[in-house]
Amino acid sequence: MSDSERWAWWTLGVVVLTIAAYGAFVAFLGHGPATSSVFSMLAPTALPRVSRRHFTHVTYDERDKDIGRKSVRAGLAAFWLAFGGLILGIEYTKGWLGTLKLPVWALGELLMWAAILVLAVQAVTVIALYRGVSRV
Repeated sequence: MSDSERWAWWTLGVVVLTIAAYGAFVAFLGHGPATSSVFSMLAPTALPRVSRRHFTHVTYDERDKDIGRKSVRAGLAAFWLAFGGLILGIEYTKGWLGTLKLPVWALGELLMWAAILVLAVQAVTVIALYRGVSRV
């Protein structure tokens, strides 16, 4: 198993754990600003042992670099599709001239969900491409 694949499994585990903790917080505390603290559980994705930025002694071949590029592309494409879907969904439900009242903590939470989406799609893409499941 390569270092990038280990990173992907670690990141996927952290993302799943964060989503489960968020669900538990919402179930017990209700939805509010306090539930945003759960997103701090994403911090282990940046630990040096498992972070892609800190693979110092590793040399990447063309396949590793290609998989890395494809995973970043897939993660950002998923983000832009979700962002466009959110904008179109709001426009469809509120109308083009409608207004949207949103608390400030919800904007930060929305950004964290975007980060979760990008990390999860990148990790799944890396795992799928290393396992040879799909040739994207």
